[in-house]
Amino acid sequence: MRAADWSRALGELFPIAQPGSASRRTVAWESICGEARPVLLAGAYLSSPRKTLVIVPNVDRALKWQAKLLLCGVSRESVRTLPNGLTALFDDDPPEFVALSDRIAALQALADDDPVIVVATASAALERTLPAHVLREVTFSLKPGVRIEPQALTRRLLKLGYEHHEPVRLPGHFSRRGGIIDVFVMGLDSPVRIEMFGNEVESLRSFDSVTQRSIGKVPGVSFAPSRETLLPSDSGQFVDMLRRSLELEAAALDATYRDSLIEHIEEDVRRFESREYFDRLDLYRPLIHPDACGVVDLIGGDGLVVLDEPLEVEIAALKAQEEMDQALKSRSSRGEMLQGYVSDFLAPVEHLAENAPVLAMGSMNAYPDWLTPDERVAVEANSLSSLHGSPTGLTKSLKQWKSSNHRIVFATDQANRSKAVLAKVDFFPQPVESLDGLGELKPGVYLSQGNLAGGFALPQHQVTVVTDAELFGVARLRLPQKRFLEGSPVTTLLDLKAGDFVVHIQFGIGRYHGLAKRSVDGVEKEFLFLEYAAGDKLFVPTDQLDRVQKYLNPGDIEPKVNRLRGTEWQKTISKAREDARKVAAELIRLYAQRTLVHRRQYGPDTPWQQEMEATFPWVETPSQLAAIKDVKRDLAQAWPMDRLICGDVGYGKTEVALRAAFKAVQDGRQVAVMCPTTILSEQHFRNFQERLGPFDVKIELLNRFRKASERRETLAMLKSGDAEIVIGTHALLSQEIVFKNLGLLIVDEEQKFGVKQKETLKKLRVEVDVLSMSATPIPRTLSMALMDLRQMSLINDPPPGRLPVRTVVRPYSAESVREAILRELSRGGQVFYVFNRVQGIYHVAEKLRNLVPTARIGVGHGQMAESELEPVMMGFLEGEIDVLLSTTIIENGLDIANANTLIVENADRFGLSQLYQLRGRVGRSDSQAYALFFFHPVRDMDDDALARLRAIQEFADLGAGYSLAFRDLQIRGAGEILGTRQHGSMASVGYELYTQLIQEAVSEERAKLLDPSHQGGEGEPEPAKIEPLPTLDIPVAALIPESYIPVAAQRLHYYQRIVASPSSEVLAEVGAEIEDRYGHPPDTVRAMMRVVRCRIAMRDVGISKVEGSGGRLAISFADRAAISPMVWSLLSKRVRECYFSQTQLIWPFSGDALAATERMITELQAVIEQVELVSAAD
Repeated sequence: MRAADWSRALGELFPIAQPGSASRRTVAWESICGEARPVLLAGAYLSSPRKTLVIVPNVDRALKWQAKLLLCGVSRESVRTLPNGLTALFDDDPPEFVALSDRIAALQALADDDPVIVVATASAALERTLPAHVLREVTFSLKPGVRIEPQALTRRLLKLGYEHHEPVRLPGHFSRRGGIIDVFVMGLDSPVRIEMFGNEVESLRSFDSVTQRSIGKVPGVSFAPSRETLLPSDSGQFVDMLRRSLELEAAALDATYRDSLIEHIEEDVRRFESREYFDRLDLYRPLIHPDACGVVDLIGGDGLVVLDEPLEVEIAALKAQEEMDQALKSRSSRGEMLQGYVSDFLAPVEHLAENAPVLAMGSMNAYPDWLTPDERVAVEANSLSSLHGSPTGLTKSLKQWKSSNHRIVFATDQANRSKAVLAKVDFFPQPVESLDGLGELKPGVYLSQGNLAGGFALPQHQVTVVTDAELFGVARLRLPQKRFLEGSPVTTLLDLKAGDFVVHIQFGIGRYHGLAKRSVDGVEKEFLFLEYAAGDKLFVPTDQLDRVQKYLNPGDIEPKVNRLRGTEWQKTISKAREDARKVAAELIRLYAQRTLVHRRQYGPDTPWQQEMEATFPWVETPSQLAAIKDVKRDLAQAWPMDRLICGDVGYGKTEVALRAAFKAVQDGRQVAVMCPTTILSEQHFRNFQERLGPFDVKIELLNRFRKASERRETLAMLKSGDAEIVIGTHALLSQEIVFKNLGLLIVDEEQKFGVKQKETLKKLRVEVDVLSMSATPIPRTLSMALMDLRQMSLINDPPPGRLPVRTVVRPYSAESVREAILRELSRGGQVFYVFNRVQGIYHVAEKLRNLVPTARIGVGHGQMAESELEPVMMGFLEGEIDVLLSTTIIENGLDIANANTLIVENADRFGLSQLYQLRGRVGRSDSQAYALFFFHPVRDMDDDALARLRAIQEFADLGAGYSLAFRDLQIRGAGEILGTRQHGSMASVGYELYTQLIQEAVSEERAKLLDPSHQGGEGEPEPAKIEPLPTLDIPVAALIPESYIPVAAQRLHYYQRIVASPSSEVLAEVGAEIEDRYGHPPDTVRAMMRVVRCRIAMRDVGISKVEGSGGRLAISFADRAAISPMVWSLLSKRVRECYFSQTQLIWPFSGDALAATERMITELQAVIEQVELVSAAD
């Protein structure tokens, strides 16, 4: 039986009167516990669907409502959440387009006529928004066959607040390329590609925002506005009003704030006059839309407003109003905005009950002054929270319910485990396939799929719902996965700028100076213009871009530019190749050692393993699932595992480790988890206890916080095997610790351990299974190069529910610091404040106490004694400290979901990697996190500091893809993985070329490993060389014209994609993508594709170069002697005009050189195939 069946049946017990069926407009369901409210409402909705707005006090409760509604059978399309939309009012940051997209979709759903449930916090529901009639007026639709000029369509999109971006990746963005217009419509999961034929819509296709490839046809699309504040229809009149208000208000301010107000408003006036959307536009919503309504107004009289515990809703609403009023009044007093309308952004709380029927649900049975129920229904749904983790109490209650003829429904994610537990107390639940009404369900015990994370009893109706929370003490709810846009790696040439360093694999390191067009033999071609030492210049044809890479390296030192002539570059390549071989040889040695050690293989997953994994409260991300599969596959082998899990901070590496540890315990092996810090070991201990404790796994902790007696007891338990998992610091490697059967070692952030510990770990790797975790990002290309030898899994997907950290870079302001701390404390959170100088840190603490007297402030830095530092850290961990003022000791290790604001003072003095790691301390939960990086404007910043701050702002958005700054961090990670001794080699040739050398060396070393008889020496096969495609030098117009792809960076990107195609099939896919994105290609683009197709075929038949001029092709071969003489004999008979001249095959032609090249390749392929058939027959 599914939860949908019995929840619908429960809903029939408490029907909601339809509008018009009774005069009463407010009904109260009383004495109803929080666990039952979503279940009963879901049942009522399924029985009689209608537009429903559920208003809850906070985001956490909203997520739980959404999850329970889905579990109870309400379709995903019918459940939406309404995020807050006015977060940008607190500062001048750009809108959060992903959250805004969800909000506008929810608003549209409420304005439409179809049934839907929208779950909103009180503050989100009270935000004034566009009235329903405006939403309908500005929204327009398109479908194939509709006539509209492309220019008119782009004007309409701009009018609705859509921004022009190429490529389109985020909601609210659009781009136009000739007759193709891409739009990421607000509220949709994927962007839409509109293909025009003249002024008619020819087709609509959804496409992948990462690959930019079309997914499938779309019958039609409605275009909603991308903002809730639209530009005024009459900008001139609006600007006049602003200037009058400015004149009046500026006179009341002192000189400093008066100048600030004038500067801000005049800049905004300029934006209004130019009719462009800007980040501060929401500040003018009350003036532009004086008829802006509350969300409740969108429902109308046919809908229903549900208040989840009305008094709590009122408290949350008043708190939100106070917080916003305080922030906006503070901003207006500083001259950042006009003050005449600071209280007009939120509707009053009583508005929630004014315009639609209301259903109040709660257990307090008390109501605010503005809410008087017309009818009270005593539901009497009682919580079972007192039974959580109480087997004795649960058993007693179960027997009482059974003797009272209750229908007991077990709602669980762990059916097998539930049956086993219940069987011990003589309860044997029966599955029910379907259910039309509770009347047909006889008293008894039943099993339902889906854990609701908290049960309830309805004694009047003799119904009890028991969940995993009561059965196992686990109250986690499997939350729905939020929509997030996957990151897209930046290709190395897409971001190439004039002046950047590049590597030409034949000529070395030079500087790029842009694309240049030159005429060769009367044919216009496009080239990369590179400059080398001594003023040497090189023009690289765009069809030879596979020989050029952007120069990247782990450090910040500029590379030495090579000369075009001489042997310097060849010597550099040789040395780097030798270093790469050493890396590969070391990896091969460790790999071979592991394969020689045999251990008992792990068996398949047990039912308990499946049950444990089902308690994971999130939806696993694709790369997280892949990592879990990788680990289990390793454990099933007959030799020890050595796998590295790389993933961004908070991306779910610990869950992979938890599942591996539980599998080891299930297989009778002990597990050691080693952490770089004591605090981190404490946090891992809590996580492991919470997830594995309910399964009776014995987990112990070894660190400085443990008493000597506890330590001795733990050591004895490890020796006897009574302790199954131990968590601690590097002390776990001590010789005094003896395991009975150590099977798995989990190492967190291995790079942070010392040389001695790393050497011990290296020895362990050939004896036990080792699973390492690292938050340092590394490039996928490196992981692929080392994949066979250094087992790696990359977790790249942000977890469900994870919001991008709002990153702000701005001059220091005490008022801004105060507001940020108060905002976090007002929502019950905590704050990290980083000041990276011990000298002066206590002065900063005093300053913070004066700014925020109510905040509990703790100070921590590296020079404190352990006895002083540990209580501070633990106090912050336990929530006893509100603001942790510290140096960068928090850079790694602290994982506190409740700390969601980070403030860094003097951020310009930090390195990019430090800023990145610091920002990773926040945003570990579903709450919106903030990272504020302050710099002091009185101090001159150098260019590097400015670039670092711009970079940290640049990759603020999880959905925007990997930025250049993030890629630079990956390169640093690459150096960390390979070891510091490799930094020099990587710097000398650039990251990309060095990765290729590593790949080449790994292939060579693996060949030796797979052929033990291979001793090298004379006759040793040459390793696979890094060779570009053969050269085709013929007079042909093969280029991407600016009229087809106007943006130079995009042209460069596709030049690289085309020439880097390893096969004709991949080339065809690239061609299809280009046509999909830009429309039917012109002749020169098709010629470009034909040229590269010829070069791929030339490589496959052994041709190294083709030169064409004067009516003949001169064809050179990589190794003419390797080709059978029969080939030449047959070729001369098939094509009598061709002949050999010394080392080249001469192929006369007339007319088109490209067509002649294609014919030559076709003839040569046919002859080679014929010879191979003859040889095979012999």
